[in-house]
This record gives sequence, C-alpha cells and structure tokens, in this order.
Amino acid sequence: MRLLALLLLWLMTLPAEASTRAKTVLFFVPEDATMPAIADLTQGFRREMTSQDGEQRIINIEALDMGWFGGPEYERALHDFYLVKYREQRPDVIVVYADATPFVLRLQQELWPGVPLLSVYNDAFLVDTLPQSPFVKGNWADLDVPGTVRTALRLLPETRHVALVLGSSQREVDAWDYVEQEVRAAAQGREFIGLKGLTLEALRQQASALPADTVIIVVAFMQDTTGQSFVTRDVTSLLRADGSPPLFSVHGTMMGSGIVGGVLMDYELLGRDMARRTLQVLQGEPLASLPSGALESNQTVFDDRELVRLHIPASRLPPDSVVRFHEPGLWARYRWQVSVILCAGVLQAALIVVLLLERRRRLGAQRLNLVVLDSLPGAVAILDRSGRVLRANPPPSLLAGLSGPSAGMAWAPGTSWLEPFREWGRTGHGELEAVVVLVQDVLAGASQEGVVEFGGLTPGTWFELRARRLERSEGGAVVSVVEVTPRKRAELEARQARDERAHLERVAAVGELGVSIAHELNQPLAAIRTNAETAQRLLARTPMDTALLREVLQDIISDDERASEVIRRLRTLLKKGESQHACHDFNALVRGTVHLVEMDARLRGAALTLELADAPLLVRGDNVQLQQVVLNLLVNALDAVSPCAPGERQVWVRTRAEVGRVELVVEDTGVGLSEDVLGHLFKPFFTTKQEGLGMGLSISRSILEVHQGRLQAERRRAGRGALFRCTLPSA
Repeated sequence: MRLLALLLLWLMTLPAEASTRAKTVLFFVPEDATMPAIADLTQGFRREMTSQDGEQRIINIEALDMGWFGGPEYERALHDFYLVKYREQRPDVIVVYADATPFVLRLQQELWPGVPLLSVYNDAFLVDTLPQSPFVKGNWADLDVPGTVRTALRLLPETRHVALVLGSSQREVDAWDYVEQEVRAAAQGREFIGLKGLTLEALRQQASALPADTVIIVVAFMQDTTGQSFVTRDVTSLLRADGSPPLFSVHGTMMGSGIVGGVLMDYELLGRDMARRTLQVLQGEPLASLPSGALESNQTVFDDRELVRLHIPASRLPPDSVVRFHEPGLWARYRWQVSVILCAGVLQAALIVVLLLERRRRLGAQRLNLVVLDSLPGAVAILDRSGRVLRANPPPSLLAGLSGPSAGMAWAPGTSWLEPFREWGRTGHGELEAVVVLVQDVLAGASQEGVVEFGGLTPGTWFELRARRLERSEGGAVVSVVEVTPRKRAELEARQARDERAHLERVAAVGELGVSIAHELNQPLAAIRTNAETAQRLLARTPMDTALLREVLQDIISDDERASEVIRRLRTLLKKGESQHACHDFNALVRGTVHLVEMDARLRGAALTLELADAPLLVRGDNVQLQQVVLNLLVNALDAVSPCAPGERQVWVRTRAEVGRVELVVEDTGVGLSEDVLGHLFKPFFTTKQEGLGMGLSISRSILEVHQGRLQAERRRAGRGALFRCTLPSA
C-alpha cells in the first residue's frame, strides 16, 4: 500500500514538473560558429528568443562546420556524434539554416520524428526539395546576387566586365553553375569573368590584373584548390589592399572589409526573424499556420569611403540606400579652423574698434556712476573682496548718527570698512556684530544679499544696512546705510496703539464674562463661609474634634486658592504692558482660557467640548496676547450658538501638532457665515453683532501675524455653524 501511495503521489506531481520544464530549441548552422555571418545570425536569434517574455528557454546551437570540412566520412562521424549526444534528449523545436538542412532531416527521422523542424534556405528552389510533412516547414532568405550585380552596374555604368569569385569547397563548387547563371542574367551585355578553382595567391594576382572597367562580385571564398580554409572577409580585405577593381558582395558582414556595397544579407535581422517564428511554434502554433515564402533580410548598403574613392555621386544610389562609414570632408572636419583663419583679420579690426568704443563707454559710465552715487540717499560704499573702501559718499547727517572718533574712517577710500564696526561692537554695541557678520558673508560669497537693522551710537537713532555682492570676477560688495529712525518710531507708535486696542478688547471681553466670573467666585466664597461657620461650631464643642476641624480648615484653604486662581487669571488677562515673548505650552494657555468661559457657557446652556493634544504643544510668544486670541474666538463661538435651540448649542475646542506648526480649531453650531461675511470678517469695525465693535477678529489676526501665525475662518462642512483655524509655528 505504501508503494502504491508513493506511485500515485509521483503521478500527481508529474504534470506540474512537466509544465514548468524549460523549452529547448536546437539550432543547427552549417558553418563554424566564429564565421562573421554565423556569429551575427546566432546572436540575433538568441537575443530575440531571450528578450520577448522573460520565459526561461534553453537554446543549443550546433555548428556543423561544413564549409571547411566535408565528405561522406565527416558526415558519418557527425551523424554518429549527434546520435550519441542527443539520444536521451528531445528538443521542442529544431531550427536549421541553409545547407545543414539535409543532414538534420536525417537526424530528425532517427531521433526526433515528431519534433517540429524549421528550415531556412538561401534559395527558393531548395525549399521545394523538403519532404511534405506536418513536422517540416521551409522558408528562404535569398542571397540577392542579381540585385547586387544590378546595383554595381548602376553605380558604375561604364563597367564592361563582371567577375565572380567563389572558392573551391564542395559547397562552393556545387553552387557555381547556379550563381554564374544569376550573374550572367543580371549583367547582360558585359563580359563575364569566372575566378574559380584558384589558390589564394592566384586569385590575388588575377584580380589585381583585371581591367579597370571591371566589378568583382565576391560571394564566398572558404577554401582554395589546395584545401586551405579562409574567412571570406579576410580574403576581400587582401584583394582591396592589392588594388583590385571595385568589390561588391551579398553578405552584410563584408561591410568595412573593402567592398563598395551591394544588396547585403543582414544576418542579425535574419536571426531575429527566425527566432520570432520559433517562438510561435513554442507557443503552440502548428507549422502549417506559419507564413510561407521569403524572409526579407536584405538591405542596400554602401561604404561611403569607397564611394568617395571611386567618385560615385549620391544621385546614383538606389532609393532607401544605407550609407555607412561616412567621413566628413575638409570643410566639415575643419570648418571652424578655416572660419577662424578667414575671419581673423576682420575680427582683429573689429576688436580694436570695439575696445575703443568700450573704453569711451566705460569712461562715460564711470562719470555717470559717480554722479548717481553722490545723489543717492543715505551712505553708499563700494568694497573690494577684503572689505576695503573703493568709493563712498557718506552724508554729514548720517555721520552725525554714527558719531564717534572713527565714524568717518568707515567711509574713507582705501580704509577697512569693517574695522570701525568691529571696534564699536567691542565697546558695548553688541548689535553691530550682526552688521559685521552680514558684510563678511556677502564678501565671502556665502550670501548674495542681506539686510540688517541696528541702533545708532546716538540714542534713539536707527539705521538699515543692505549689502549685495558685486557680480564680477574680483568680487566685492555694495553696502548702503539709510537712517530709518522715523519709520521705527512710527512702528513703535503703531505697536503701542495696537497693544492699547488689544487691552481694551480684553477688558471688554472680561466685562462680557462678568456674570459668569461672579458666579465662579461666588461658589468658593460661599464654601469658605460655610466652612468657617462649621469651624466656629467645632471650636465650641467639648471635647473639640481636632481632626474634623483640621479637615474643615483645609477645605477653606482649597476654596481660597480656587478663588485666588480665578482672580489671578483675570489679572493676567487684564495686565497692561509691553509684550514678553517666551516659550509656553499652548495646551495650558487654551485650558486656562477655557476655564474662564466655562461658567459663561453653562449659563448660556452651551456644551463646551475640549479636545487637546496629548503631548505639550510648545509655542513662543506673549501668553497674554495668545490668551486674548483664544478668548475672543471662544466668546464669539458662544455668542454664535446663543440663538440656537437648547441642545443644539455646541462648541468644540481642539488642538493638534502639525509639521513645524501648532493648530487650534474652534468650531460651533451657530448661525454660520455667509460668503459676504467671510469676505469682510477680519476688517476693522466689521461685526455681525448688534452690540459689537468689530475689532476682536481684526486684533486677533494682527496678534497672530506678529507671532508668524495665521487665522482663517471657514464654513462648517457638517451642518450649520462656523470653524476658525489658528496656526502658530512650533517653538
């Protein structure tokens, strides 16, 4: 039973193993694998087979080497060798090129009778010799000898002789009559010269002795009469070196060996075409469904070097010809050199004129620059890369603001502009160090431009310095200093006015919360009174309950702290003075402000929901001003929900951390905001309340802008109401 179970398990897994087996292609070629044509053919075949769908395939290429070796004994040895080599292997497809087909057909009958065989001959009539079988399919890729002959005569119409070169191997001897017939038919009216049955030396001698009006068609020369083997491309190079008449061929691999060109077989393209048909068979298509006929792999190609040597004009080339090895002519190769030589004299004269005009223009520009420099407001200095003054125009009024024994030295030509500022920084004016750092960065190229404001040596004066790097190879910078005291005073007055308005707004907001604050204070005060009366009664008892009395006194202290905390928050909110920026936990600020309005919300019947971030949210700013923003948003939200029916008065307060930012959202279910209201909401004196002044949101936005924050209003997406979003940079 165990043996039967193992057998069943093996049978179940067998189809899966078979389905995953890599497909095998056996490709036979007649020549040695190192022959250029065979190398290009197999390379194109292999590339196309492996680049289609990524599926793993085994490609075995067998080179029969029939061009250099032949005869019955050699074929019998090959036959026996492949019987042994592939007796235990069965390919999925057999592919054969040219003269290897008869030999491989015999192997197919003996080893692989049911395996599809694709054959590609070099002539159409050879396909008709294939057996009629569902497992054999033939095509041809014609070596276009007649087309090459006609092309040669088109390029060289004065030709009177056409010579044909074929070697002495058995395959070349068998092909001679057919190729000769093709050449004679294409070269009618010209004398035919057959170069066959020769040694290499004899071929070279006869070729070089041919008349000048001869073209040579080199089809192949794989062996000479002594049996010595050759590569046809090497033979063609020797003939070209010997000064033979123009050479033409039918093989694309001959390009660059000295031939003029011809209708050439592109063996890599042919290999790709054969691979595509092989893939169709591997995918299950029957051989009978594959297209019959020729595989078009020929191109009309020429060597431009030979065309130039033979003075063949491009007008004689057939349409769609491909010209390779193009060498540019003298003008194309030395166009710039010739142009420079021809134009040198003209350019030299033009350069002299341009230089004279440029000198005149520069003198005028320098005079204009000096006039402009002297007319500029403030002080301007042009510095070299080391910080020395090249030119400056310090007005007396500015020097008065920068008073001191070395004030004028900073603007004197030839002196160091930075040194007086360093000296002032060392003597107690630390903010002038920022001036030195900025100018040094601009001179060093670390910064292109920068602006810094600093206080003058005379109290109450302010200056703005702007430094910009000069765009020139020597480097340097332009430094301008302008007094900005009036602007700074105006900014100070505007800030004070804004702080006054903000303080008035806080007082008004606290006034609106008067009832709720009184209620908030009444609770701890009532509790204090009650606990105090209880303590009096406990003191009158005999014996006195000390533990209970201590507990009552502790309650009095707690209620007092509670009332004190309410008063402290109010005093903090109503405090008047200059803003003090420091780091604060935004959650704590929001929580403290919410505590102020919590009782007001209860009196209004509104539900106030607090959803704060779990972690502290650190911001930098003035806590009083930031609390005023939160208070204003909360009071506005409570005012907005007051007209709503009980149970619908909802206000949410949320905080969360963003990337580099802190966000506060105050959302309500109130009357909402129309498009017109949204457009004017943050303008001063605009309000939707009957008793409002319209300054709260305007002041809140101004406060946030000072803190590099933003305040924006939106309509609530879910239902009616409004949403105010406040963002601040994280500390």
